[in-house]
Amino acid sequence: KMSGQPATAAGPRRFIKAGTVILCLRGRQAGKKAVVLKTHLDDTGSGKKFACATVVGIQRPPRQVKHGMSKRIIQKRQKVRVFFKQVNYSHFMPTRYSFQQASQLVNVQEVEDLMKKSTPLIEKKKKRKEVSK
Repeated sequence: KMSGQPATAAGPRRFIKAGTVILCLRGRQAGKKAVVLKTHLDDTGSGKKFACATVVGIQRPPRQVKHGMSKRIIQKRQKVRVFFKQVNYSHFMPTRYSFQQASQLVNVQEVEDLMKKSTPLIEKKKKRKEVSK
């Protein structure tokens, strides 16, 4: 019988670990695949009141390159854009696949520092709006 309550840290979400491949369900990245770098279950160090995970995924994959294209267009089409995000557990679906080398390729601490840098920019925008009023 389902109670309608979200899964707790001790509940069925314990199998989501670093390296688990997930499918994002909500937001701008809906439908994109990502890899869990770190889980934030009940530790308040992440500043969230809910269970979430820091994930990294491919936002824009490389596009098809054909023989007649110039070098400049080929370089432009071969670029890969990635995203780093903290996602609520209810907004992604884990798959049966895992990618254990993700923590070796990406430094989790650097990713979390990058995500924290956006908060001063938000504060600057708020100050500008207050000054313009």
